[in-house]
Amino acid sequence: MPVYLKFGGRLLILVVAMGFTAVGVNLFIECNIGSDTLTVLLDGLHQSTGMSIGLTSFFVNLVFLAAGLLLNRKSIGFSSIIYSFFVGPFINWIHPFIANMELSDSSLFIKIAIVILANFCYSITYVLLMKFGNGMYAIDAILRYTESKFGLRYDIGRIGVDAIFLSTGFFFGGIVGIGTVIAFALTGPGTLLLEKTLFFPLQKKYENSLR
Repeated sequence: MPVYLKFGGRLLILVVAMGFTAVGVNLFIECNIGSDTLTVLLDGLHQSTGMSIGLTSFFVNLVFLAAGLLLNRKSIGFSSIIYSFFVGPFINWIHPFIANMELSDSSLFIKIAIVILANFCYSITYVLLMKFGNGMYAIDAILRYTESKFGLRYDIGRIGVDAIFLSTGFFFGGIVGIGTVIAFALTGPGTLLLEKTLFFPLQKKYENSLR
């Protein structure tokens, strides 16, 4: 397959991943019952600075990208860079559509169902970036560096990062609640389930099409 078609396919998948991220972030925030740890951080910074969620995400991702390039440049690819620069605008673009749904007025049962859907969106994003992207998400690149340099296991490092995101976001006004618990419980297993049942067969077909 020509190089430009391979690049175009990867770029399309990256755009889809950013779309799922944008939907997930906005669903979490509009439900207002707590979010995953990174969204709690973004929400807190949004509340304290008055910047939009998308702009907040843009600056936070730039910091992560700079740290990733400094510490683990070989794990940063074009997917890492494009995601860091453009996921924020995607979040802002999707926001009016989600806000107009007035999810905050829904019953708790419906909010919980929507938060589970938001986790599903995140899981799709993570699998798409891991299986079809070119380069790690910047946070993962940083954690892989600390694992190889200092022997700090990735899962332990991830817990530490999540704790920092959660406490910092909460300090600045981010919402922590049942949605946060759901995110802790479902994101990892949901990602693994999607990877095994749906995306592994798709990846095989995708790799065969590139030959």
